[in-house]
Amino acid sequence: MPRNARVPPVRQRSAPAAPDDLTPAEVVLRFLEGVGAGSEAEFYLRLFRSRPSEQFATIAVLARALDDDAGSVAFDLRVLRQLDLTPVVVLGLDDADDEGVRAGQLAARAAAAGVETVEMATSAPPAQIAAATATGRVPLIIAEGADRRARQSALAALLPGLRTHKLSLLRNTGGLRRDGQRLSVVNLSTQFDALRRAGHLSPEDQALLTDVRHLVFDQVEHRLLVSLASPLNLLHELFTVRGAGTLLREGASIVRHDGYDGVDTARLADLLTSGFGRTPRAEFFATAPRHSYIEEHYRGAALVSNTPLGAYLTKFAVTREAQGEG
Repeated sequence: MPRNARVPPVRQRSAPAAPDDLTPAEVVLRFLEGVGAGSEAEFYLRLFRSRPSEQFATIAVLARALDDDAGSVAFDLRVLRQLDLTPVVVLGLDDADDEGVRAGQLAARAAAAGVETVEMATSAPPAQIAAATATGRVPLIIAEGADRRARQSALAALLPGLRTHKLSLLRNTGGLRRDGQRLSVVNLSTQFDALRRAGHLSPEDQALLTDVRHLVFDQVEHRLLVSLASPLNLLHELFTVRGAGTLLREGASIVRHDGYDGVDTARLADLLTSGFGRTPRAEFFATAPRHSYIEEHYRGAALVSNTPLGAYLTKFAVTREAQGEG
C-alpha cells in the first residue's frame, strides 16, 4: 500500500519566497509540492475544506514536543491558516504541569507568525470551539483531569461534539518504530495483540498504543483516525498519501456479495469513479462479476469474475482518501 513506502522526515521549516502574483495559499501549495505530489496536496486540501472547520483535525501536542520544538508547531499552524484550515490544538494530554505557561508561550509564537489563538478547556462547549475555528482563531484546549487517564477521557468526551475526523498526536519521536523501523500503518483490529506480545515496541510506545486503542474502540463512537507524527513532518502526514508518521486505524470490514446482490451500484459507481478518475460506462453493470468484495463504507472494492483459467480480478478500486489510510 502507498503508505508503506519509506519516507524521510521533512526538515524544511519555511515557505519559499512568494512571487508577487501568487496568493499565500498558492505559495503554501508550492511548498507542499516539496513534501509530496502536488496533486495529493490539492486533493487533501479540497477534502479538508469541504468539512466544517472544527472537523478538520484535532492536534494534541505532547509536552516534550512543545518544550523542544514550539517554533515548528507555530510554523505548522501558520501554514494551515494560510490554507484557510483551522485545527483544534490540545495541550496537557500527557503532562498537565505548566500547561498554562506552555499555552501562553505557544500563543505568543503563533501571534508572531500571524495566527490568532484563543485559550479554552476540554469542558468548553463544542459550539464555542466551533465558533472560534469558524472565525479563523485556533483554539488552544488545555486538557483537564488529575492524571493522564482522566485527561484522555476529557478529550474523548470532546471529540464527538466536534465530529473530529482525525486526531494527530505530535511528539518528538514521531511515528511508532519496531526494531528501529517506522510503522506506517497499524490496524488496531488485527495487529494490536501481536505488537503488544512481540516486545519490539518501547514501553512508551506500548503505553501509547494501548491508550489510542482504548480511545478508538471504547471512548469515541464515531470513526476516528489517529496519527502519530512529529512537528517536523505534520504537513507531510496530513497532505500526502504515503504520510510520514504512523496511522492508527480501527480497520475495515469487507463484505462478499454474489455478483451485485445486495450491492448499492450507485455507491459502487462513485467508488470506481474516485478510484479510476472516470465514470464507468453504463454497460459495465450489465454483466455481474462472480463475487464483489466491498468495504462496508464503499471506500474500496474488488470485483472477481470466473474465466476458463480461473478467477480473474476485473476491478480493484480504493478511494483517494482511503489510500492515505493504508
